[in-house]
Amino acid sequence: MNLINFFQQTIEYFLIMLGIAILIPAFFAWLISYLINRAGSEIISRFGTGFYLFISSIGVIVHELSHLLLALFFGHHIENFHLLQVPKNGQVGFVTHSSNPKNLWQAFGNLLIGFAPMIGNSLAIYYLTLWLQPEIFSFRVTFNWSLLVWFLISFSLALGIGLSHEDFQNSLQGLWPALLILLILAFLFEIINKISINQLLSFSEKETTLFGLALIIALIELIIAKIISAI
Repeated sequence: MNLINFFQQTIEYFLIMLGIAILIPAFFAWLISYLINRAGSEIISRFGTGFYLFISSIGVIVHELSHLLLALFFGHHIENFHLLQVPKNGQVGFVTHSSNPKNLWQAFGNLLIGFAPMIGNSLAIYYLTLWLQPEIFSFRVTFNWSLLVWFLISFSLALGIGLSHEDFQNSLQGLWPALLILLILAFLFEIINKISINQLLSFSEKETTLFGLALIIALIELIIAKIISAI
């Protein structure tokens, strides 16, 4: 392989991984967060904060647990956390953590820690659907008790997907380290030739499907929130 082809392939690896690690999650995070925050505002204005906390509790716990687990994975120091709390300064849960800015791994971690609920809550919805209502993936619905359980838990999990302003700010701290790491990985993938571009594209399709499911549920939640707030 000549040098020009090497760099062309490396750039292709980099762009695909950029989409997987940053662009796709960022797009869905912004859109889903907008829908979920609108739905949450509708519910709170109609039924109050206490009711919102009750129906979103599972989603909030998974949201904060996602932050916590990824912060630990990237070696961050956990200063304090509450997976669920009575609303304080608009927060129903939080995880405060710190990292060494000179540590590339920890700095990169900020990107994924900020996006963690997008991954954690979406995966929870995905596996809950596989367990209770797998036919939904084939656009079929069976009306039984498991559908009700699936809907209630998924509704709560989806309310926890939305990212806060602080989550987005935290993610931005890891942007430049992430770009550097993705560039290094692109060179390594091209050199070792063990992971093909087609495999990465296949992964991006699965990622888009996962976030797409969360987006559909978020849209349904907003519609339901608007309906019940109008009653």
